[in-house]
Amino acid sequence: MLTLDTLGAAAAPSFDQPLEMLLACHDKIRRFCDLLDKLPPYIEERGVDEAARNTIDDVVRYFDVAGPAHHTDEEEELFPLIEERVPTAASRLEQLSAEHGYLHSCWNAIRDDLLALRDGRIKQISKSELQEFARQYREHAAAEEAWLFPTAASTLSADELRQAGIRMAERRAQAA
Repeated sequence: MLTLDTLGAAAAPSFDQPLEMLLACHDKIRRFCDLLDKLPPYIEERGVDEAARNTIDDVVRYFDVAGPAHHTDEEEELFPLIEERVPTAASRLEQLSAEHGYLHSCWNAIRDDLLALRDGRIKQISKSELQEFARQYREHAAAEEAWLFPTAASTLSADELRQAGIRMAERRAQAA
């Protein structure tokens, strides 16, 4: 069966632990990318059934809402402080920001196809486009985990991280 439940979900850290929460978001991103990888073969075998439609709804909701919020958290809370303290980080931060924009564009390109598939307006979706989006998102998350989060952990104070978590939570509350 094609559901989020089969991928397992651990309790996410709270905004009191913003770096851990952002890392947990990466785990969710990987799980949603796994669903995108599994969707075309599932549909080839079973068609666009209720499980496929629910999966598409879950994926769309995640990448429409949580994905952009995650990027905003990084860009507004981590990037400025790191750039202020580590001037040589500017080009890496620009690259990560550009990747956020690119991933958003890639998402928009497949989103409409996913919704058309869900609604029966098309019968299949490009497996290669879904796999490419998932691959790029996984690589982006891995790059952030290798450099951004360790840099933030070693550069930002406990109080700065606490304040960042508060602002992240406030943004979510305003968006709700």
